Formats: sequence, C-alpha cells, structure tokens
Amino acid sequence: MRKRKFACNGKREQGQTILLVAIGLISLLAMAALAIDVVTLYAARSETQRAADAAALAAAKAVADSGFTTLPPGDPNIVNGNAQTLAQNMATSAINAMLTAPGPINQVAGIQPALVGTPTLFFPATAVPANSNPHITVTLQVTTLPTFFARIWGNRTATVTASATAEAYNPANVQNFTPIAPRGVKPWLVANLDPTNNPPTTPFIATGTGGIESGVVGKTFNLTADCNRNPRNSCALSNPPTATYSATNPQVDYVPALVASNSGDVCPSPSSCTEDPTYPDYQDSIQCYDVNPYPCGGPNNNTTWDNTVNPRGRRGPSALGAECLIRAASGQDQLQNLGPWPAAPYQFKAQSGPQSGYLLTTSSSIATIPIIDTGSFQATSPYGATVVGFMQAFINQVQDGTNGTTDGDINLTVLNIAGCSTTPKVANAVVGSGTSPIPVRLIAPP
Repeated sequence: MRKRKFACNGKREQGQTILLVAIGLISLLAMAALAIDVVTLYAARSETQRAADAAALAAAKAVADSGFTTLPPGDPNIVNGNAQTLAQNMATSAINAMLTAPGPINQVAGIQPALVGTPTLFFPATAVPANSNPHITVTLQVTTLPTFFARIWGNRTATVTASATAEAYNPANVQNFTPIAPRGVKPWLVANLDPTNNPPTTPFIATGTGGIESGVVGKTFNLTADCNRNPRNSCALSNPPTATYSATNPQVDYVPALVASNSGDVCPSPSSCTEDPTYPDYQDSIQCYDVNPYPCGGPNNNTTWDNTVNPRGRRGPSALGAECLIRAASGQDQLQNLGPWPAAPYQFKAQSGPQSGYLLTTSSSIATIPIIDTGSFQATSPYGATVVGFMQAFINQVQDGTNGTTDGDINLTVLNIAGCSTTPKVANAVVGSGTSPIPVRLIAPP
C-alpha cells in the first residue's frame, strides 16, 4: 500500500520542473527587457543632458552676441524690455538652428530633442538686475524613445527631459569683478576714445568702473596705426593714441601689441595668404587664433606695445593679416543689419565654402580687440599700456586709400564691448573662448 501511495505521489509531481524552468525563463526575459529599458532611458537621459548643456551655452553666446550685456545700468533698452526680448529671441534662434542641424548632431538615440517652451532669461535673485550677469535656462525633451519591457503595459515610447543653465559673464558695469583673460585677441591696442562723437572725447569704457558708453553697438569706424610711415622697421608715434572725428571716415588710433610665437596657435589657412616677412609673428597673431591671453583689469601697464613693429600701409602686416583672416580674396562673410539695434539683431551670412548663402552663428570676420587707457599709456620704454576692456567687432574691409580713407586702415562695426574695473576681486582669471570678450559657462540650475 505504501509503495502504491509513493508511486501515486511521484506521478502527481511529474512536469513541475518544466513549469518552474518556463517561469524562470519568462522572469529572466522580463528582467532582461527591463534592464534594456532602464539602460536605454539612462543613456538617453545622459545624451539629452549633454544636448541641453550645449543648447544653454549656445543660448548664452547668443545673449552676449545680441549686445545685451554691453548696455549700462538704466539704459532705456533695458528699462523698456526691448534688449531682453532681442536677446531671448536670438537665444531661441540659436538653439533651434543647433537642434535642426543636419547629421547626428545632438541627437538622442537617433532622435532630435525638442525645445520645451522658450529659453528663460533672468538675473540672479540676489543681485541687482542691471549689475549682474544674465543667466539663461534651456529645457529639452525627447518624447518618442522606443521601449521593450514597458510595451507589456501598452507604453511603446518613453519621454526624457533635461534642463541646463548657462551664464554670460561680463565684467562691464561691475566694480568688483573677476578678471578675464581672453584668447584669440587681435594685437591692436585701440585708444579708449569713440571717434564717431564730435568732439571724439567720449571713452568707450569708463576706466574707473568698467561702465560702457551707451549706444556704442552698431557704430562703424576705422582703426588706424598710430605710427609714422618711416622708419619702416619701428613704430614712431605720430602722436599719443587719439581719435579723429569725421562725418564720413571717423578713425581711432591703435598701436601694435607685443606678441610672441606660440606652437599652440591655430592657423587654418595662412599658407594661402600673403606674408609680411618683416613681422611674421605679428601678422600670424592677426590671421591665426593666438592662444596667448590678454589681461583685462587690475593695475596699470598690464600689457606692452611693440615699438619695433610698423603695421601701417596697405601692404603692412595689419592689412595683410586682416585680409587673410576675413578671406577677402575668396569670399568674405557678410554682415546683415536688419534694422536699428535692438529692434533686430545683426546676422552673418556665408559668402563662400559649404555654408555659402546660409546664416552663421559666428564668422572669421568677428574679431576681439583690446581697448587701452590713453591716460596711463607709455610712449617710451618700457612701453606700457593698460587694457581696460575688449571690443568685439565685425571687420568689414581693409581700406585702400580711396574716398578719403587711409590705406591699410581696418574698417569695422562694433558688436559688443566688455569693460573692466581697476579693482579686481580676485587674482584668478576666468579664461574666455576667444570668440567673444564675454565668456560663457555652465552653472548649476537655480
């Protein structure tokens, strides 16, 4: 009887192992599918965050390029909100251009993320708006990420969202500031005088506070070398650097900065340009990306000008270097003024290369140029000069001496100016990218 009972129980247990194996396999497959979903979403979240970081930096650069950060406290364009609107619209356009670029740029799992709402431009809550650095927050989202395990419950796609905040750091209008040391700066030490005013005695930058002249964005004038034509191998000052008003050809003096060759300099196409054998380092500093930094702010005589270089003339190193930089012989980018600033932004359109005919976010014709204090300028040894700020300008052309111009002058349009105070807060420098006198950086979300 016991044997029959034992045999009966054995028959009842037949097939349970197969059932357990089947359940185990289903569980393993479910966990594998879940792991795939989790890893996919985690990777997508990281990619979306990187895209948001890039978008925030592009937006901050657009805010700086709009000229918004140049405005002094109380400027009517800040009070009435026109400058903020322009900056925000330019930031939105920059982000959309980046997100719709062809190819796998900033894609998440092969999908382009979308901008959520409008980039938020704001000032830190603890600072006075007119005297603080603008922050901009960008939110991106991807709503069609494919899923695997979640399809069991009918969720065939998933959504990931990421936000990033960037700051456009500008020392202008701030007395206690962190000094900047931009790179890629052109070696033209420009006198701190606006030549479009009559008389030309108004400075671009208030040297004590770093405040910026109101209405300077959009002005066009010439940079002229403050050197006599002879002797050719030295800069014998024609006068202390000054400015000359003219209704048709206003001009402001500059002196050549002392430059040093650097193996880290980036020279994309100097071989295709005419070289001045007398001053190769000086010309390369113009037509190349010079990694040597220029100081801004702090004590007097923070830089040195070079009395052994004479950049004057149509065949001088300044003219040759500038023409190489802007690709004058092969199709220079075009500056488009859509209306009086800040009602409309400046735009840059390519005239050569693969992007010919399309709008650009930057251009080789945009140069960062140091502005020096004329009061502390040393015309004799040790040839000291004090950089009090930087001008970002679009180089329109090199003048040829016709129509009352001086041959070799650099004609430009002001896009932005950043000023420095004489009382920096700390000694450590914030290094800019060189494309703008106003560096941008990612910061923690507010």
